[in-house]
Amino acid sequence: MDPTIQFGLLLVAALLLSSGCHHDVEDKKPQSTAPTVQVVTPTLQTIDCNVQQPGFVNAYEQTSLFSKVSGFIKSFNVDIGQEVQTGQVLAEIFVPELNDQHQQMVEQVKLDEQMVAQAQQLVEVAQSNVENAKAQLGEAQANVGKYEAEVIRWESEVRRLTRMVAQNVVDKDILTETQKDVESAQAAVNAAHSAVGARQADVVSAQANLGKAKIDVGTAKAKVKVTEAEEHRTAALVAYTQITAPYDGVVTVRNANTGDYVQAVTGDKSSITPSAMFVVEHIDPLRIFLDVPERYAVYVQRGQTKATVRAVALSGMEIPATVTRTSWAIRERSRTLWTEIDLTKQQYDGLRPGMFVYVTILIHRPDVLALPAKSLVMSGNQTYCYRFRDGKAIKTPIDTAISDDKMTEVTKMKINGDWVQVTGNEQVIVGDVSGLTDGEKVEVAAK
Repeated sequence: MDPTIQFGLLLVAALLLSSGCHHDVEDKKPQSTAPTVQVVTPTLQTIDCNVQQPGFVNAYEQTSLFSKVSGFIKSFNVDIGQEVQTGQVLAEIFVPELNDQHQQMVEQVKLDEQMVAQAQQLVEVAQSNVENAKAQLGEAQANVGKYEAEVIRWESEVRRLTRMVAQNVVDKDILTETQKDVESAQAAVNAAHSAVGARQADVVSAQANLGKAKIDVGTAKAKVKVTEAEEHRTAALVAYTQITAPYDGVVTVRNANTGDYVQAVTGDKSSITPSAMFVVEHIDPLRIFLDVPERYAVYVQRGQTKATVRAVALSGMEIPATVTRTSWAIRERSRTLWTEIDLTKQQYDGLRPGMFVYVTILIHRPDVLALPAKSLVMSGNQTYCYRFRDGKAIKTPIDTAISDDKMTEVTKMKINGDWVQVTGNEQVIVGDVSGLTDGEKVEVAAK
């Protein structure tokens, strides 16, 4: 073969080989190392969360009955386990001197009431004396006018006789006699004035006696009130000789025996050594006590939140119920909410005070924004999620509420240093997010 042609073929072959290798290098692209993730947004969900807590059964009320008076137990009428009615006599205490004292006060009240009646009669007498004195005063004042008229008449007669004596018509002795009549009439006037003064003094005295008689009535009535108060006090003490049931319930403790001497108990019954004569428990309804953890406390509403009471001692019997009341405030030491459930006799068949139960509280949250539980991760005391933004996983603190193990209610996210409300438009990475790091590049898997 011609050397020139051979050289040309070799050159073409070299060019072809060079062109083929270059094409292979250009077609080989670097493989991506970013993890593939799935993204979701918060959606409206109805979340039902069951919170189970231990509880215990107690009577609705429990009352320890002590004696208010000292004496000997005459008799007792009930024993432990016996049902009693409100006001039923449980025991009687024998205190004879107290009965005598009360009877004495009853008689004293009657006597003091008679003294009031007597004082009222004296008021009537004094009132009559005042009227009589006023009448005598009026009579004396009338006599003054009468005698003054006599003086005027005789003085006129003296003037007339004086003229006639001057004319020698009448004898002078007649004038002298008439002048004596004037003096006599004047004396009568003076006597009448004195009588008026005496009668006025009689009126004042009678009025004073009337005032005193009225005061005596008021004093007698006040004494009756004092005596009645003392009679009521002793009557109350006599009533205390009967120990009665404060309400319908069951006697759970009896420390009373016939002939026992009991002493009156005062003050705080919890700080003294004497035992109660009886303990009565109000068992309709019964109360179930439990503590609800702080994180669920805000969702427990009295009269609305449903619950289930399970009694282990009664073969796991379950009783549907509703939360009756809560303490509203959180206990500082336990960080729990004191919660009570009332059960009537028709509900709690078999339950007794002192029993141990489990209570399941149902927290119902309709139409709340929620994320899958597997999209959240805990770090310390803070919950986090990873938002997908600009191709990266952004570690974001998030506030959560109720969870049913599948979905968790979310409320706020901390974005750019500020806590903002969750809107439902946030893109959140879901799956095994424990291996992600903040700011790591990720790729969203195709749906």
